[in-house]
Amino acid sequence: MSAPIKRNSERGMSRIVVIILIATALILLFIAILVVAPNLTHSRKAATESAAYARVRSLDADQVTYYSSFANIGYAPDLASLGPGPDGKCAASGTPAHACIIDAVLGNSACTGTSWCTQAGYKFNIEGICANGKCTDFVITATPVDLLNGSRNYCATSDSVLRDEVAAPKSDPFTLVGCKVLVGMQ
Repeated sequence: MSAPIKRNSERGMSRIVVIILIATALILLFIAILVVAPNLTHSRKAATESAAYARVRSLDADQVTYYSSFANIGYAPDLASLGPGPDGKCAASGTPAHACIIDAVLGNSACTGTSWCTQAGYKFNIEGICANGKCTDFVITATPVDLLNGSRNYCATSDSVLRDEVAAPKSDPFTLVGCKVLVGMQ
């Protein structure tokens, strides 16, 4: 006769303990993701909005530079006029059509009229207020590409006051009047 087989109760217990430890670790990981993920999304959104704000400030100053360089034309009528030529290169001193004040990302030849040019999660546009060959004012618009990138729309005009609104991303740029009715930022 053979001897009865003994079961090692400690071995079975250690497997159960390992399974419980793994399940506990997975639950804690899931909870950490739920707590941390919204903070990461909020931080990313705040960084994108801050970069757009800074870019609008910079574009406003770029318009003043353009005006100083081409006073007979006034302000740049669009982003493309602030940027390099269609080949991405700059003439020695810049021209009213391609002043080479901003980079080709926002200042490329497609950035005219109501067309948007995108940089870092935001869409940008400049529309000059022009008559008789001279632009006497402008509207800079920045709007998030989507709600994950921000919830603030920014605008600025020749008065150099940056304005914003908390709203869904815009499909059309601000008008001069539409921008000026917003309260200026501090």
